[in-house]
Amino acid sequence: MKNYIRRAISLTSLVFTILVATNLLVNKKALFTIIEYLFFVSVVSGILIFLVDDNGSYSNRRLILNQVLYIGIIFMLVLAGNSLLHWELSYFGLFSNFVLVISIFFFIKLFVYGQDKKEADEINKYIQRKEKSE
Repeated sequence: MKNYIRRAISLTSLVFTILVATNLLVNKKALFTIIEYLFFVSVVSGILIFLVDDNGSYSNRRLILNQVLYIGIIFMLVLAGNSLLHWELSYFGLFSNFVLVISIFFFIKLFVYGQDKKEADEINKYIQRKEKSE
């Protein structure tokens, strides 16, 4: 449970940082009116880490379905924000937000893949040293 909470907080922080940085580049005025909602979306994203976390018990088909569901839920939050907070995004604005959600998702996947690869390399080195010493 501790590891899950740590990973959820890490994912929340990463998503929030990317959202804030992107909104600073796009529209600085809008950022300060939606920062609480960005934080909410980031927290939800972090909590939903179980959908994209491969624990070895899911099939490839199930993993892909979970990741599509994850992206869908996050985009639904963007649509809800558009409606509830009166962002008045046009179709192009919604499309660009969808591209942003997908980009953030793939950036995070790339980041997590790099971390996992680094950890796997360290484990392999440890095992090789252990085998040599025996």
